[in-house]
Amino acid sequence: MMKNFKDIVILIITIGVLVLLGVIIVGDYWIALAENRPVDDSVITLMKMSVTGLIGVIGGYIGGRS
Repeated sequence: MMKNFKDIVILIITIGVLVLLGVIIVGDYWIALAENRPVDDSVITLMKMSVTGLIGVIGGYIGGRS
């Protein structure tokens, strides 16, 4: 399944970033709902930038592996 250490590191980084991003987004939505305010635009921007960066890291890893 995982043939070398680099695969495991990329998997851990990907899962870690996605979990952290999920906690931040759900937390902001929860607070916005509780305070009856709109969702903060900086959280949406953070999500966009993080997903784009994560795609770049994974794409670079897969491209360099082949």
